[in-house]
Amino acid sequence: MSRRVALILAAVTVGGTLAGCDGAVGARLTFEDTETVKITEIVLSGRHSDVRITGSETATETTIRRIITGDSDPGTTYQRKDGVLTLTSDCGPDCGVDYEITAPASVTVRGELTSGDVGLIGVGPVDIRLTSGDVMVDHGTGPLKVRATSGDLNVVGRSEVTLEAQSGDLSVLNAAGPVTVRTTSGDIDVELAEASSVTAAATNGDVQVMVPAGAYQVRTGSTSGDQEAVGVTNDPKSTNVLDVHTRNGDVSVIGG
Repeated sequence: MSRRVALILAAVTVGGTLAGCDGAVGARLTFEDTETVKITEIVLSGRHSDVRITGSETATETTIRRIITGDSDPGTTYQRKDGVLTLTSDCGPDCGVDYEITAPASVTVRGELTSGDVGLIGVGPVDIRLTSGDVMVDHGTGPLKVRATSGDLNVVGRSEVTLEAQSGDLSVLNAAGPVTVRTTSGDIDVELAEASSVTAAATNGDVQVMVPAGAYQVRTGSTSGDQEAVGVTNDPKSTNVLDVHTRNGDVSVIGG
């Protein structure tokens, strides 16, 4: 069951485009829908959308705020079936749609977007792919995997993190691990909150890994650049492996 309320008819943009709406020109409409049926999974789908999803420990319903740019209301731009909410970016010619979602904290997020920025706060497992766009993930539970052709990927306070980008900086902070991060062109920063394994690899870029002091299997390498490993004990028998490499750039492993 859905409750739909049109909230705002904003000013018309003349001679330009609205940010985040893929070139759509026209009035900006905001709609808010509430799904009272439990949503367990959110799927991203389409060409271009900026998406922000917040998982709330107290939420029993899912609130869907849509910001639509175009000349008219295109109607519903998402589908719900069997607890799965699919967000699409297709709303007709000269139209763009962005989403702000509040859902139960355990909600799974997956899917693909051609372009757009994605922000995820306090959600469950994540598996998303973008061609172009930045991703920010802040806390939550479950495995996390993000792949992008071009874009910066930033994660705070998660575990079981996998990030892959062809071009873009990768940052994983306050993570429980294990962490796997790879980029062809960009810098990598990883900071573990507790001892675990890290695989960090760049072709062109600096790589820095900060871990709690202790014993690790330490494997570092750089074809062109400086290497350092301080504050950690290299123990070949340790189950926590730090595999940190770059072809062109500096490598740092810091324990403390």
